[in-house]
Amino acid sequence: MKKIFLTIMAATAIMAGCQKTPVSAVKAGTLEFSMSSSDDSYNDREEGMLDSKSSASGSGVSTKAYDKEAALAAMLVTISNKSGVGEPLQWVYSEMPGVLELTEGQYTISAVSPDSRIAAWDQPVFGGSKEFSIIAGRTSTVELVCGITNVKVSVNCTEEFLKEFSEYSITVRSSEATEDDGFLIWGASEVSEGKEGYFTAADLTVTVQAYRWSDATQQKDPVQARLNVTGVEARDHIILNIDAKATGAVETGSGDGKPFITIDDSMNERDEDILIGGLEEIPVPGGDGGQGGEEPDPEPELPAKPTLEWAANPDFAPMEIKAGMDVNLVVNVPGRIATFVVGVQSSVLEPVVGTSMDLIYDESFIENFGSLLPTGDALLGQTRVDFSLSALVPLIGGLGAAPESEHVFTLNVTDEYGQSLSKALTFVIPAE
Repeated sequence: MKKIFLTIMAATAIMAGCQKTPVSAVKAGTLEFSMSSSDDSYNDREEGMLDSKSSASGSGVSTKAYDKEAALAAMLVTISNKSGVGEPLQWVYSEMPGVLELTEGQYTISAVSPDSRIAAWDQPVFGGSKEFSIIAGRTSTVELVCGITNVKVSVNCTEEFLKEFSEYSITVRSSEATEDDGFLIWGASEVSEGKEGYFTAADLTVTVQAYRWSDATQQKDPVQARLNVTGVEARDHIILNIDAKATGAVETGSGDGKPFITIDDSMNERDEDILIGGLEEIPVPGGDGGQGGEEPDPEPELPAKPTLEWAANPDFAPMEIKAGMDVNLVVNVPGRIATFVVGVQSSVLEPVVGTSMDLIYDESFIENFGSLLPTGDALLGQTRVDFSLSALVPLIGGLGAAPESEHVFTLNVTDEYGQSLSKALTFVIPAE
């Protein structure tokens, strides 16, 4: 742990000359202040989505070097009188005067790193405070130990995960997050560079969003895993080890609820599974692999699978594109929405929005087109969503689409239990 030693010396200011000021009125002391630092470390804590038999690429994460002297010099030091006498005194340590004069009394001294965001890259945060006394005629010595006050997060991905998914993002969000602070996103470049994130000491939620090409749908299908990291304390170093098990392919929308990513929290004696659809377990040759007659644990009861309703077109027949068309859908997901991706097959719309619209995790798409569709928190974790394409589909007619051309939107929704819904909606430009 990093220690910052603040040595405070207070001595009586000696009155000179022949003044007859009463001694009781002279209660000032002199404060001599210095600060130094020693080694620091975080407590490693392995968490995440890692099969216990797998090894993570780039494991053995170590703290990145930083300029300790610069961190020390930038710390904000505050001295305040506990009785509220006078205004608190505050300096950046590098600009603090070497000698101070304080009146007799009880004080609190604190030191903290500046610009302490809820989440930031490469930002260890230190802080501490202590009470001390200034007593006339005596010397007071105070040692203030400032420790690490935030949490470090590192991400390791196994070779199996990197082979399985060419595109992915890993979002770590603090329970204290605000709209513009409190979360960091690791992509391929951040993982390969070994970027380290620093968070306020609070519970974290880790979301892995990955994409794999599907021959069945001819598009990138989303796969998601989520982990809640609880009991987070200052100085924790949380190492997220992320692995993938490609055990075979199944049809999109199978919703079989098989485990795709496992969590091995061995340091905390905790074992959890994240259930993700889109994979099928391969039978082990030689039987069920049982160990002799023990009854298997009963399967947990799953909520109903996601469903889609279209009141204006209950049969989901191809619909002619025209002004004022009704494409108001209702998405029911009792198991709560985990991913929501819309595949696009349109010669005129693909150059604008691409072939796949990730409505929850693609920040660029949400920023540019979020006014046309429900996105982000309006979808994530919801059990029922009014989902309208009425503003988007009619735009196709104004983009020069050929008469009688078809334009297909495929809604791919997965719940938190890995159950999936995949439904294609076909729209047609009318003949001339």
